[in-house]
Parts: sequence; C-alpha cells; structure tokens
Amino acid sequence: MQRSEAPATAAPLPPNEADRLAALHRYGILDTPADPRFDRIVALAARLLDMPIALVSLIDAERQWFKAARGLDVPETPREISFCTHAVADGAMLEVSDALQDKRFVNNPLVTGDPGIRFYAGAPLLDEAGHALGTLCVIDRKPRHLNEEQRALLSDLAGMARDAMQLHRALIEAERAKAEAEYANRAKTNFLAFMSHELRTPLNAVIGFGELMEAEPFGSLGSPRYKHYAGMIVEGGRHLLEVINAILDLTRIETGKFTLQRETMAVGEEVAVVAGLVRVQADAGKVALKLDAGAVGVLPTISADRSAIRQILLNLIGNAVKFTPPGGQVSITGDIWGGKLRLIIADTGAGIAPEDLRRLGEPFFQAGPVMARRAEGSGLGLAITRQLVTLHGGNLEIQSELGKGTTVMVSLPLG
Repeated sequence: MQRSEAPATAAPLPPNEADRLAALHRYGILDTPADPRFDRIVALAARLLDMPIALVSLIDAERQWFKAARGLDVPETPREISFCTHAVADGAMLEVSDALQDKRFVNNPLVTGDPGIRFYAGAPLLDEAGHALGTLCVIDRKPRHLNEEQRALLSDLAGMARDAMQLHRALIEAERAKAEAEYANRAKTNFLAFMSHELRTPLNAVIGFGELMEAEPFGSLGSPRYKHYAGMIVEGGRHLLEVINAILDLTRIETGKFTLQRETMAVGEEVAVVAGLVRVQADAGKVALKLDAGAVGVLPTISADRSAIRQILLNLIGNAVKFTPPGGQVSITGDIWGGKLRLIIADTGAGIAPEDLRRLGEPFFQAGPVMARRAEGSGLGLAITRQLVTLHGGNLEIQSELGKGTTVMVSLPLG
C-alpha cells in the first residue's frame, strides 16, 4: 500500500485521546510477536462471517497496527486512512456496507487501491474505563450487510479479543512483579551476606577479649561484678555470632552456593549421636528425652550430607527440648512411610497457634507472644532446616495444637 493524502472526512480524535493512548500503552501489546490466542479469534471471525479479511487492529498515535491478521499481509497502515479510527472515535460498532457509496471513504486509498475495501464492519475493543483501543474488524471486497445475529457475533468476538488483551497485560504485570521481587530478594540476600561477613571479624575480637577478661583471677579486674559483666559479653557475643552464621548459611542456600556433600550414611546412628548431645540440655531443663532405639536403629542408609543432616536434627530436637516445660517429654522415632525414610520428633510443649503455624519456617519469624519467646531464638534455625531438607529432596511437616504439643516429621528419599 502507498501512503496518500488523508481523506477529506478523516475521523476526529476522541475527546479522551491522551488517556486512551496511555491506556493502550499500559497493555504492553504493541509490536509484540504473533499470539495464537488472537490468531484464533480472527480465524473464527473470518470463517463464521464468511469474510476474506479479519483483523485485530490497535490504533496508536500515528498508525493502525495489527495484532492479528487474516487475509492481509501488511503489519500496519497509517492512522489517517484507517476505517477503524472512525469506530474508535465513536466508541461504537461501525459498519460500511459499500465504501464507494460512503463519502468518508470513497477516495480512501484502501478503497481505490489494495486491498480494495468495499465492506467493513468493526466492533471496538473497550477497556475497563471505556477507552476504545482498537477494533476487531472484518472486511470484504464486495458490498455486504450484517444481520443482527452477525453483529452480535462480531461483538462477542471483540469481547474475546479484549479478554485476550487483558490476559496479556496481566501476564506482563506478573512477570514484572516477579522480576522486581527477585531483584529485591537478591539485594536483601547480598546485603545480609555482606553485613554478616563484615560483622564476624570485630565480633570475634569482642568475644576473644571478653573470654580473656573472664579468665582473669578473681578480683583482678577491680571488682567481682566486672568478671560477671565479661561473662555476659561473651554469652551475648556468642549468641550474636550464631545468628550471623545462620544468616550466612541461609544466604548460601538461597543463592545456590550451598552444595551437598553426599555420602552413604546411617541416619539412625546420626539420630543417636545428636540425641546424646541434646540430652545434657534436656536433663538441665528436666525434660524426658526418649529415643525409640528399636525403630530408629533399623532405619536403612541413605545418601545425604552428614553435616546438614546433623544440623537438621540438632535444630529440630533442640527446639523440641527448648520449648518443652520441665516435666514434659520429647520422643524421637522413625519408620518408612510412602517410600521415604521418616523421622518423627514429638513434644508435650505448649503447642503453636494456627496463625503462627502457617508462617513457621519463614526467616526471622518466631511463634507465640513476644514476651513468651526465648531470648536466644532468631527465627532462622527452622528456615535453614526446611531449606536443607528440601535440598535433599525431602519435605518437612509440622503438626501442632495449643496445649497439646508439636509433632515434626522429616521425610527423606531412600537410596
């Protein structure tokens, strides 16, 4: 097609043209590749209405661009000679039975030249605010007339095209939101890793000097209370170092820098070792720690990272003991369930509220009222544990009820 002078009766601009163009560009659909959703719509329109040409036409500031075209090979035409511009200006369906008998189009180069338009019918593509962004149109090279049923059909197909546009926009917005969230998460992870590395060196110095002061002969610091203060400095420093190390572990896992060093290992033996380590803590808290040696001892070997498995067990058994009051009980058993090795750790602690249970395992989240949380908790241990279990191809499930305790189940693949 050759660009020519605009017809004498070019379509006026819609009164809301600036808003209409802004709405069109928000869809992010102009100049995008072919989409089967739109191709099917124009194919359906051409077949059902027996038309040689069908288009999804979008009206930009200076052009008519075709998102989908049936029977036409060009991707766009100038806006001023577009039939669709008249439908967009009116915001209503436009039907031209014979372009040679219509003074608006009789001299139009799309009528006098290729593709030789005689009949045109276009239903506007309206967005939620009522802006006409373009049309679904059908074209013939001979005079035609649509009956009411055909006009309704064209309007319904235009609604399908509009729905496809809205889906396109939703997908773009979802991709953009996902990219922004991933960027923010990477920035957060990198910041935590950097700060954790920077904090460890001076913190180790604080702990070291605190330990030297704590080891001084009684009274050499001038007052007995300073020796007590030194002990508090060391205790607080060690806790903070544990938190920093946990942050580093979590960032390594989240950034994919944590690699499992798999080896064949007997999980039952690791459970017994960790239970022995935690037993001192349980005895000090007057909590009965019961290991079902018969069930755990016969569990098969698996391929796993030994240090990661110990970290998982230490966190889960240690938490169960930590949050079980004196006189309570923590039991450890295991079995094969659903083709996986399963470890079960149950306690008779206070339990977890349903609203907290849903969030348990999020980094830095601690369940329960603020005043009831233990000062040494950071909310990172369970987050790391869940990630380590997932890296092994397993899953972690927590069941709990207030006043009745908590049961944690770790499932790991066999082999």
